[in-house]
Amino acid sequence: MANETILIIDDEAGIRQLIRIFLQRYHYEILEAKNAEEGLEMLEKNTVNLVVLDLMLPDIYGIDLCKKIRQKSAVPIIMLTAVHGEMNMVLGFEAGADDYVEKPFSPHVLLFRIQAILKRNKGAQMDEPKIQPGLSQAAEVTIPGKVSYAKASFAQWVYYPAENCIKNLNDKMVFLTKNECLLLELFLAHEQEVLTRDRIALFLKLDIDDPESRAIDVQISRLRNKLRDKSNNNLIKSIRNKGYLLSVPVRLS
Repeated sequence: MANETILIIDDEAGIRQLIRIFLQRYHYEILEAKNAEEGLEMLEKNTVNLVVLDLMLPDIYGIDLCKKIRQKSAVPIIMLTAVHGEMNMVLGFEAGADDYVEKPFSPHVLLFRIQAILKRNKGAQMDEPKIQPGLSQAAEVTIPGKVSYAKASFAQWVYYPAENCIKNLNDKMVFLTKNECLLLELFLAHEQEVLTRDRIALFLKLDIDDPESRAIDVQISRLRNKLRDKSNNNLIKSIRNKGYLLSVPVRLS
């Protein structure tokens, strides 16, 4: 099987070299770009499995580049930055980043994040999930990608699974990533029912045992941001110490 390819977009040659030398020990193929223009060109010409993207680039803000990539690709993105602060993290996730690592960083921590994201991405591409032994029948949720409806209407949105998109009452179309589709389908299949973090993690094949993983929070946050209603309220509610639920009724057709 071909080695997975990681694209590093960072204007600091020393950082690119550090990541390249370390990751090559684990048999990853490495591409390097020193700015956004080179990074976009490499994405066009190569099959890339993950992008490590610096926040501060000479020709464009990293978050803006993340948005540009998301317009064309669902490739996993890890933001890498020396700029500390919660707001930058939030903006990165809203732009479509899958994870966020602050400089200075341990190469081993970056490797762990890369491996976790690539593992999740592979799991999402499988046709059917493997139900863990001992899981009750009630917890066996709808199989990812195996929906039996043409559209699902809820609040002001209509979800079209065949097109991987949602439309609002004004026919504004919003495209969803594969994981966002799977997560939405899970909520639609269990409307106004609290779903635990464990259940969501099982369905999306996320590693909930990783204490540093924000995978579930990232996925929920990204889907929430696309499902804002007219009052800018969250349709997906957080239930303290229990989990999450879709707070509106659903009509399938």
